[in-house]
Amino acid sequence: MNRQDCVSEKWSSRTIGLIVLPLAMALGFLGFLILPVVGLFFAVPLFILSIFFIAAPESKVCRLILRKET
Repeated sequence: MNRQDCVSEKWSSRTIGLIVLPLAMALGFLGFLILPVVGLFFAVPLFILSIFFIAAPESKVCRLILRKET
């Protein structure tokens, strides 16, 4: 694994998180209007998943590579 792979890994996880976040918000809004309990039941896990992807820590290998090469 090289430096470019680590940068790509970080960007791809954040991109997935930013794609899932509006979907979770839309599902939560529509679910709250139609069936509040069921809508929130599906929206909250998606929201948590998107936050996890956005704030995902770097792998240990990437931390070592980026620290060593800078």
